[in-house]
Amino acid sequence: MSGNESSAAHRRLNILLNHLNNEEDNNPKEWRTLSPSQCLTICTNRDRKWNGYGYKDTVFKFDERGTAFSTGNRYPNFSSKEFHELRPWLEQTLRINLKTVCPAQPNIIELASPNVNHEFYDAIKPQGIMISFAEQDRLSHGHGISTAEIYRLRHGNFTRIPDAVVWPESHEQVETIVRAALKFNVGCIPYGGGSNDVGALECPEENEKRMLVSLDMRQMNRILSLNRENMYVVVEAGAIAQDLEKELRKWGFTLGWDAEMLEFCTVGGIASLRSNDIKRNMNGDLEHSIINFKMVTPAGTMQRSGIHTSPISSGPNFQLLFGTEGTLGVITELALKIHFFAPRHYYVSIYFPSFHNGLLFLREIVQKNIIKFSSARLVDEAGLQLVNAFNTATPTIKSVFSEVIKKYYLKKIKKLEAGKMCLAAILLDGHDIVKLKGYEKKIDEIGKQYGGVIAGSDLGERMFFVSKRLPYLRDFLLDYYAISDRLDATASWSNVEVLVEKVKEAITNVCKTQGIRPKPYIGARIDHIYDTGASITFTYGFNSRNLNDPLSVLRLIEQVALVEILRSNGSVSHNTSGIGKRKKECFRESLSEPVVKVLENMKQYVFIY
Repeated sequence: MSGNESSAAHRRLNILLNHLNNEEDNNPKEWRTLSPSQCLTICTNRDRKWNGYGYKDTVFKFDERGTAFSTGNRYPNFSSKEFHELRPWLEQTLRINLKTVCPAQPNIIELASPNVNHEFYDAIKPQGIMISFAEQDRLSHGHGISTAEIYRLRHGNFTRIPDAVVWPESHEQVETIVRAALKFNVGCIPYGGGSNDVGALECPEENEKRMLVSLDMRQMNRILSLNRENMYVVVEAGAIAQDLEKELRKWGFTLGWDAEMLEFCTVGGIASLRSNDIKRNMNGDLEHSIINFKMVTPAGTMQRSGIHTSPISSGPNFQLLFGTEGTLGVITELALKIHFFAPRHYYVSIYFPSFHNGLLFLREIVQKNIIKFSSARLVDEAGLQLVNAFNTATPTIKSVFSEVIKKYYLKKIKKLEAGKMCLAAILLDGHDIVKLKGYEKKIDEIGKQYGGVIAGSDLGERMFFVSKRLPYLRDFLLDYYAISDRLDATASWSNVEVLVEKVKEAITNVCKTQGIRPKPYIGARIDHIYDTGASITFTYGFNSRNLNDPLSVLRLIEQVALVEILRSNGSVSHNTSGIGKRKKECFRESLSEPVVKVLENMKQYVFIY
């Protein structure tokens, strides 16, 4: 046994002995007496990193030549690939040093003993509900994947984690858990896939003395029925969206969601967030995709009788419950609209001389509905540099020469300057590849009106997969004293450009006052477009080697950026992130006092927010 392992073992033993010697612990049902059969170690996150995003087998590394590459084989165009431009870009932008490494701690040694409410335990255990008090289960359910949470896992600790994890296997078991929690004053935190980045899974650390239970829904993942005639599927809320999508495609159907963005998200979690990863050609948003549901609340089960695929008008809209992020109850079952699956995918990318021109292009194609597209992205000049850094082509004399010719053509002929131009990418889905290529011609025609130049299918595809794999890069950069984060917002078309400029300026000013050198990386990406506006994701990062408390600086940047978003008439959330604890105060500021009171009155005390 190594010295570190021996020290850890001694510290654990001392904690246990101190607990055993506590004179107040006279309850014969104390947690330490539970048998191994009662303390099941489920470890449902076994293939996931305990202190990072995603799978254990997928990481960034530098090889002996200093070339960045990714391991694993889970992601096409990403896994087991070399990114020859990534290291030079990181060294130039964030000044990382390959010889200066900031390793993460191998494990968290001290975790608080669980606070067990035995009346609650005795009420649910005879019902066959799986429950665990094991440290690894409790820790994996006590955080999401935000930068702050991952940083604390790597270098710190959590003052409070769930006291137990329960895995219901049916709607009736969820009802049993919620009734027992209400009766015996236990707090419940619904858990989907653990992929949120707004602190929704963190336990309150102050003034919360109750037992806190993580309610993991992933054992409830069955497809209950599929109605081909009326085009809907009924599924349990713990089903992973990506897995459900794969099953539906076997039968020729699709949810119409961007399932690759939701590889760890449950359908119940998506509904509770009111996520908007709905493809454009599916005609609608998440609220219209969900046509029925069951939700267990402290007041009982809420549901609407019958499944109506056509719009109806019968009193208040039950969709008020979506977007409440688990604060009002637990969704156990959903009826979702399905669509016929289009097997062909075609990417189109187009350069624009400025972010302004790219926005004008996106606004025109969405408002005039000129083409049918599934998804659209637009990155600014900083975002384009990041996309280029993920180039997987091996440099050769021919490729280098071609790149020189390309830059000359873009600059001299098309008047597109490096450092100013941006990139848009459109994803087209359909059955006929000829028709999809016809859409590319229309995109080219519209783009030319704003100075656009078609950039090819490969670059468009790369742009989409880069936006989905950035969390892996975030974890990689932490090893080299570079810390990064993301923040999303929405704005009307008239406000998008001003909001982006103001938020960038605010982040830059904070970094300057905090003595951050070099200046931070700040990129803006348009993720979703609508007739009235667009969603924006800001990705920012900086070298934190000389900072005593990088998390405090990161939090300060976030607060300033959120305030600026509200000042610029934007919304502080969109896409899959939600509000959680991270944005709660800004969210309250965006609502009138009567609305806040209505929401507080709707909430019962069983659930944590």
